[in-house]
Amino acid sequence: MAVKKNTNEPEVIGAKQKTNAVKDYQHYVYIGPTLPGGKLKCNTVLIGDMQIIKAYYSHVLEEYPQIERLIVPIHRLGEMKEKAQAPGNIINKYYGDVVSSMSTNKEE
Repeated sequence: MAVKKNTNEPEVIGAKQKTNAVKDYQHYVYIGPTLPGGKLKCNTVLIGDMQIIKAYYSHVLEEYPQIERLIVPIHRLGEMKEKAQAPGNIINKYYGDVVSSMSTNKEE
């Protein structure tokens, strides 16, 4: 006697594969001010794992450590860009700290 498969059960295998693929490939955007010397421009889209991005920009992060907080997942771009421009929140403070650091470095 053959057992009929329940057709109401979702296909879990395909869903798991898609979820893993999304986690392996991520997009970020730098929402801070454009840095002098073309080191990093505002609205730069960064593709890859955050560890790889931090390693690639390690020389910039040494000079401007707040930049790490201004690299945000692309799905949060609108929200975070708004926060960067509105006073009274931590993202705006990081943005201001980078601008201040750029002025200090320019004077030296």
